[in-house]
Amino acid sequence: MSTIILLGKLVYFFLPAGVANMAPVLLRNHFHSLARPVDGGRHFRGQPLFGDHKTWRGLIVATIAGGLMFEFERYLSLHVDVFSNFSPFAMNLFPLWFGFAFAAGAILGDLIKSFFKRRVHIASGATWFPFDQIDFLLGASIVASVYVRFTAVMWLMIIAVGPIFHISVNRIAFWMKLKDTPW
Repeated sequence: MSTIILLGKLVYFFLPAGVANMAPVLLRNHFHSLARPVDGGRHFRGQPLFGDHKTWRGLIVATIAGGLMFEFERYLSLHVDVFSNFSPFAMNLFPLWFGFAFAAGAILGDLIKSFFKRRVHIASGATWFPFDQIDFLLGASIVASVYVRFTAVMWLMIIAVGPIFHISVNRIAFWMKLKDTPW
């Protein structure tokens, strides 16, 4: 399989993780009752555990949006011939709940990165390259690793190309006024 085709298949496979990563931003003006910090305002060594930007709303909408996106991809792969080879992995291998766990892994990767970001005194909302660009991919990859084996080439693509796509999507969302910052 050519490198470009494999890259396209990985982008398709990780699209639900990207949806999970963007859902909290896109739905920030909805579900106000869930807009409470996951850490409940708790601190660790004088710094917030995660920060005010990491809310229950984000965790829940990311998991649901990414999970639904994965189920949509899975449905297309299993029922529409043209989509049957879009993923690098056979979609029938995954149980129904996998997409939601995959999306939760993406957003938990972001949450864990935020914990460490606070430890090195980087403000919530400030950029921390390259960790802000790969956190959700690594979290989703760890969950996916329960069912699939990523090759060394796949890992290299995830880590090297993931930030390029992340930055591009964020710039487009900023340009479309869906985000307040371009990062």
